[in-house]
Amino acid sequence: MDRSYCVHGFAERRRAASASASTLLISPSNTAHFPQCPHKGDDPDYSRWAEIDTPNAWQRLGNGEQLRATGGACPDLIAKTRCQDCIDHGPW
Repeated sequence: MDRSYCVHGFAERRRAASASASTLLISPSNTAHFPQCPHKGDDPDYSRWAEIDTPNAWQRLGNGEQLRATGGACPDLIAKTRCQDCIDHGPW
């Protein structure tokens, strides 16, 4: 069986899911995460985090843009990078 189609189809589904993600989280280290990223674990405290709902934010960050938070507890944060776990495994 030709698995290149399966891998390609998986990549396309992940790309579509990340493009449709409406809100990202920005950690205190200025890293963007998908909302269910395991980095936060079971800790419910987001008092030092921010949110970003800028259109195409995930792709724009991947292209090197830095995006200012649009909400959350720390609206002065700026997303400068994307979480590597979210790149490799997200969105959840």
